[in-house]
Amino acid sequence: MKIKPKKDVYKDQTYNYFELGNDKICFMFSGTGYTYDKPLMYYSTTFMLELGYDVVQICYFEQQQFEQEPTAISEMVYSATNPIVTYMLDSKPYQEVVYLGKSLGTLPIIDFYMQQHTSFPSRYVLFTPLLSFEHTLHNLQDKHAFLAIGTADPHFSQEKLDQLNCHHLAIVESANHSLELVNDTLTSITLCQTLLKELQLYIQK
Repeated sequence: MKIKPKKDVYKDQTYNYFELGNDKICFMFSGTGYTYDKPLMYYSTTFMLELGYDVVQICYFEQQQFEQEPTAISEMVYSATNPIVTYMLDSKPYQEVVYLGKSLGTLPIIDFYMQQHTSFPSRYVLFTPLLSFEHTLHNLQDKHAFLAIGTADPHFSQEKLDQLNCHHLAIVESANHSLELVNDTLTSITLCQTLLKELQLYIQK
């Protein structure tokens, strides 16, 4: 990546800030094991920069914090990350926001940011959301987001996805929780490209 982020701390919470002087911003929430250097998050970062967004990667987690109930985890992540989100939105007149999360990082997006009313356009990107959590499905009802999940993901449920027909769905056959195919590197690379093309369609609607 040619553009290096500014690494900063706000209220004891670290984050990486890719600032290009844009009027749009993308906040990223990684998973516990799927961090920002993993393929899908890395290329999502570079892609959002190419699409004209500043990017904030929030480094919010410690492993022991996730040995809790799903709603408690969601509240914990939101409490840790929202001060940075609020600070960034107050510090610069951004006109559009994208919230992009992977796995556990989708919880605060679904449970909090998607439930809020904003004065400017907001979009939501959910890579492998935890559909096996009952409250997740409830909070996705009557909302709209880009949602990508593989059929080999333990959180995949066709029955639940059938209830989310208002979302932009990208269902990847045989892909696991990393949205990759086991022992098939070349196809996994192609899948990443396909997902980013679908993401572009959603972002630029």
